[in-house]
Amino acid sequence: MTETLPPLRTTHLFDAVGGRWCFDLWAGTGRPVVLIPAVLFGRTCWWPTAADLRPYATVVAVDLPGHGGSPGRDRYEPDDLVEDLAMLVDSLQLRRAPVIVGHGTSATLAALFAARYATHAVVAVDPIPATGLCTDVDTYLRSLQIAEIPEHYRDLVHTSHDQRLLDAYAAGLRPRRPAGATTGVIPARLAVHSRPPSEPEMDSEAADTWRQEIYDVPGRFAPLAAGRRFITDLRTLL
Repeated sequence: MTETLPPLRTTHLFDAVGGRWCFDLWAGTGRPVVLIPAVLFGRTCWWPTAADLRPYATVVAVDLPGHGGSPGRDRYEPDDLVEDLAMLVDSLQLRRAPVIVGHGTSATLAALFAARYATHAVVAVDPIPATGLCTDVDTYLRSLQIAEIPEHYRDLVHTSHDQRLLDAYAAGLRPRRPAGATTGVIPARLAVHSRPPSEPEMDSEAADTWRQEIYDVPGRFAPLAAGRRFITDLRTLL
C-alpha cells in the first residue's frame, strides 16, 4: 500500500474586505512568518526561503493585489493592504504574533503592519524607499538588479512590466515613511542589505530602531544570494 504524503506547499485564495489574495502556505507548528514580495514581483521569489524555513515556522508567501494570482483592484492604499493582510493571518488561527518580512518597496508595508497589528518581529530586506517607485517601470526593475540573482533561482523570479500598476502602488506608498511607533509590545526589527546602501534607505530616526545586517553579496535579493545566512537570521527572531 502506497501512502500519499501531503504536499509541503499548498496554494490558497483568501477573500478579504478589499479583495482576493492568493498565497502559498508551508504548514507547520511554529510561529507564522509572512513573506511579502516587492512591488511588481510574485510570491514565487520566496519559495527557496519558505522551503528552508518550514521546519521552524509556518510560512506564508503572498501575491500582492494585482500580482500573480491576486486580482487587481481600483485602489492600492497601504492601510487597506495591511488590513487585508492582518485578516489573512488571523484566518490561519495560529494564535501567535507573526514575523512580517517585506522585500524592497514592500518593506514599508511590513513596517506599517507592525505599527498597527500585533507583530513579533518585522524584517526589511534590501529596502527601497517609496520614492523609488516614482519612475518608469524599466528603471525600477533595473534598480532591483535582477541579473545578479543566482542563475538557479532566476526562473522563480517573475516580474510584471505594468506601468499603471507601478504608478498605482507609488501613489499610495509615496507619502509613507517607514513606521517607527507601534501599539502594544515593540517587535524586533531587522534590516538586511545585500550591499551597504549608497544612500539612506530609512530616515535616521527610524534606522536607529533597526538592527542592520550587511551581507556583502551582489544584487538586491539577499535571501537568494545568501540563503543560509538569511535563514539563520530569521530563526533568531522566532
